[in-house]
Amino acid sequence: MKTFIIIGCLIGGIFAYTGEIGPVTATYSPVTNSSSAKAVEAKEATHDIVIASGSPSTVTEVTYATEAAQVKESKKPGFKLQTVNGISLYDDPSSVVKKLGKPKNITADPDLTELVTYEYPNMNVIFSGEFIQSVEMAEDSKTLLMDGIEVAATVDAVKNALGKPDYMTEDGIVFERDEALLKLFIDADTQKLTSIHYFHSFSM
Repeated sequence: MKTFIIIGCLIGGIFAYTGEIGPVTATYSPVTNSSSAKAVEAKEATHDIVIASGSPSTVTEVTYATEAAQVKESKKPGFKLQTVNGISLYDDPSSVVKKLGKPKNITADPDLTELVTYEYPNMNVIFSGEFIQSVEMAEDSKTLLMDGIEVAATVDAVKNALGKPDYMTEDGIVFERDEALLKLFIDADTQKLTSIHYFHSFSM
């Protein structure tokens, strides 16, 4: 049987063929070695990329956590003391009655006749003519409304809401917001809250 052998080089390999039985040998060692080397290099490069990408991810997570804390902090109410127990320092007697109803008693100061007190449960509204002189809450008040938000009528609760007092006096601590002042009267001996006054800064 006549046999033809064709030897050729194709992609770095040597192939032998016969006329009847097709390929009889095939050698791929040069190509295989090259591919393995490239695969190892690619694997190492991929490993380097994964390691390099780890740090930015951690930085991003820390940044997001910090921003979330700042957003949460910014949601805390910023009290401006525009009203206390629903009363504004710019209300007149008629508007107070409209808001709180008829007072249980109205009294005039025996020494300063221009001062008139509208007495309500746990709160007195004192007028000087048609203008509010002060709003006074008794020591047994459980809560007060500041800008429509209820806060416990305690020294700690008010400090937590308004922050550090603007200044201190011999008989208490004062929080100032523009022309509005909120003063907590504190007994010097017992350090207990005795009353809370809301008034204009010019009335001091």
